[in-house]
Amino acid sequence: MLKDSLYILRLKHFEIKTLEIKSQCLKKNPLGDPSLRLNPLLVPKVPRSSYPVILVLSGFTGNGPKYFGPKSFEKNFPETLDFLVAHKKAPTAIYVFVDAMTFWGGSQFINSKGCGAYEDYIIQELVPAIKHSFPTSSWCVMGGSSGGYGALHLSTKYPKIFSVCGALAPDSFFESSLLPEFYTALPYIKKYGGIKGIKKLLKKEELFQKKHAHTIINAIAMGLCYAPHPHKKDEVLWPIDPQTGQLNKNVWKVYKKFDPLSFLPRRKKALQQIHFYLDVGIYDQFHLQYGARQIKKIFEKFSASYFYSEFNGNHFDLHLRREPFFKWLKSLWDQKSV
Repeated sequence: MLKDSLYILRLKHFEIKTLEIKSQCLKKNPLGDPSLRLNPLLVPKVPRSSYPVILVLSGFTGNGPKYFGPKSFEKNFPETLDFLVAHKKAPTAIYVFVDAMTFWGGSQFINSKGCGAYEDYIIQELVPAIKHSFPTSSWCVMGGSSGGYGALHLSTKYPKIFSVCGALAPDSFFESSLLPEFYTALPYIKKYGGIKGIKKLLKKEELFQKKHAHTIINAIAMGLCYAPHPHKKDEVLWPIDPQTGQLNKNVWKVYKKFDPLSFLPRRKKALQQIHFYLDVGIYDQFHLQYGARQIKKIFEKFSASYFYSEFNGNHFDLHLRREPFFKWLKSLWDQKSV
C-alpha cells in the first residue's frame, strides 16, 4: 500500500507530528541557515485535557529530526520513550525535538550575532506555537552536552515557562571543557586556510577526513556563538594568542559570561523556582564532571531543588542516562499530579 508520508517507526503510545515554524527570528541569520524549521513531535495517542511538554535539545552536531533515524540493534530516542511510557518509566507528555541546527553544528540555543537568534526562535515562536496547537500544563526543557547547556540557560532565564530542567553533562567550566579545544584547533585552522578554508572543506564534505575535525568545528562554532568578531563576518575573537598560546583575559571574559558557572549565580531567584536534574560521567572526555560538581555547589548555595548523580561512564554514554532522568521526571510530576 502506497503511503503519502514516510513511516519508519512503529510507536504504540505516540503519534509523530511535525511542527513547522517559518521563523521570523531566524530570517536573514548571519550564517544563511534555513529560517524554515521542522520540529518533530511525539504526541500521546491517549487524549487528555492538557499535556505536560518536554523540550528536547540536542548535543553539538545533533538536531531534533536526527533522533528519528532507525538504529540497528538498539532503540532510537523515540522508540526508547515509547518503551519507557509503556513500562511507566517516563511521563505521558508531548515531546518536542527542537530543530536548531546551524552550518557549524549548533547554536547553543542562545542569541548570537555570529549564529542567529535561536533563543528568540524557541521562546517567541516555538513555545507559543506548541501552546496554540495543544492544551499544555507543565513544561520541562532537557538535553545532554550542548543540549544540557541550553536547558540550564533557557530554564533559568525563563522560569515562568520551564519549571523543570534536565541537564546531562552540560557544557560548563569553560577552563576545562572549552579552552583546551582552542589550543588543539587553532594550528589546524591556520593549516587549512582559516575559517574560510574550513568552510570550503565543510561544503565539499572533506573536513571530517582531516585530523581533529570535530575539535576544529567545535572551536569555530563555540567562538561564533560566544565571541563573534564585531567587525568581521564569519570571524571569531580567539581567547588565546595563536602564536604564543597566551590567554587574552579581556576576550576570555566575553566567553566566561556564557559559562553556567557565571550566569547561574546571577539568576539566583530563578534557581529557587526550578527543579533541576544534573547528571555526568566521571570519565567525561570534555572534563564536564568538574563543571557539574561546581554547578551542584551553586545549587546548594542558593537552595535550589535538585537531584545530582555521577555515573561510571563517559560523554558518549549519555544516551544511556535518559531513562534515569525520565523516571525521576515521572516521579516528580506524579507527585504534583501533572
